[in-house]
Amino acid sequence: MYFRREFLQHVDTLLEQARKEDRVLAYLVIKLKRFRDINTAYSLRTGDELLQCLEQRIRKIMRPNDVLSRTGDSEYGMVLPSLNNVSHALLAANKIIHESEKPLEFESHFIEPSLVVGISIATERITHEGLVQNSTIALMEAEKNNERYRLYEPEIDRTLPPKLVLENEMHYAYEHEEFSVCYQPKIDIVNQRLDGAEALIRWHSSKYGLVNTQYFVDILEQSSLLMPVTKWVINMSLRRCIEIQKTVKDFKVAVNLSPALLTNYDIVDVVASAINIWSLDASSLFLEVTEGAMMKNPALSMDILQKLDAIGVRISIDDFGTGYSSLSYLKNLPAKELKIDKSFVMNMLRDPKDKSIVKAAIDLGHNLDLDVVAEGIEAQALYDLLTDMGCDYGQGHHIARPMPEDALMQWLRESHWVKRSVA
Repeated sequence: MYFRREFLQHVDTLLEQARKEDRVLAYLVIKLKRFRDINTAYSLRTGDELLQCLEQRIRKIMRPNDVLSRTGDSEYGMVLPSLNNVSHALLAANKIIHESEKPLEFESHFIEPSLVVGISIATERITHEGLVQNSTIALMEAEKNNERYRLYEPEIDRTLPPKLVLENEMHYAYEHEEFSVCYQPKIDIVNQRLDGAEALIRWHSSKYGLVNTQYFVDILEQSSLLMPVTKWVINMSLRRCIEIQKTVKDFKVAVNLSPALLTNYDIVDVVASAINIWSLDASSLFLEVTEGAMMKNPALSMDILQKLDAIGVRISIDDFGTGYSSLSYLKNLPAKELKIDKSFVMNMLRDPKDKSIVKAAIDLGHNLDLDVVAEGIEAQALYDLLTDMGCDYGQGHHIARPMPEDALMQWLRESHWVKRSVA
């Protein structure tokens, strides 16, 4: 009954945008538990003030493009657009609960709020009504099982193999070399030349064909294969980097690190060993971590990143603007680079707010002595605008799409970005 037409229209707009950009969108139902008891024990005014304080706390940790609206007596609806994967929605829910449940004082009384969150992920054809319904179902299941939050689990999509089946198939894929690495070039905007490339894993299954990358990566991140596959990707990428450096002397390669690896010290040895095997200058390797990657265990993750930094590799903060980490984490990270998420860059020409966010991110990065990379450069006009803003580096389809190794080598022979690099 508290739904506002504007809120629902905004949800529909964000759903359509998520489909166009092939990004994950999550809807959260956030409920304050025992709200009626609070009203009875204290007063209706205290209950309303408590809700206002909770809303303020949530808004402080929201990203600029998140949307929050009160949808019931003690419930809020929240839309999280432009997520990279499902795990980011879970990290967001955990962050909301953690930040919102600190005690509040009302007229000499301390009240410790207790929240429960239901989460649903947008599917290809879902409407805002479906999102709300699925999140509400997840919320009810969480309450019934005394959980803090729960993700709605839809019935198995028969066009995709079940997760357990696919995880078992991954072992076959790893042993029979079904995985491959694609590369998306990254250019130096200031000097208008090639700087390096980001390595992206792909899987062409002999049984299922080309498997949706995000689907299998989400499964991979929870499997025992995560470390071996990451080690393989790093070694493949360094091998390719060495080869390209014969032509482009300062070529660098970037590899994404799963948040799960930032709680495992073995990743430090894996990276150090790969660098030694290929006799590569460690500064030629970038390791990309997302803003939310440190939330599970901040102290341990920070220690691992500092050890990786000590090796000489460069840490890059990926998808900046889509996570839920605080600026205190950002300033202490041993990072050399900040990558602005493509959802902001792609919309700069249509939305002045996104343009302002990108400019602010560039200025923030430079003030923290970080190089800034813009993802999602889809048109020359975006490239020109980023040039005027002083952005350092860029990626996007206007420059080059992700491509397999053989196509990359062909692109290197023909691209004007490379010719400037070797001139």
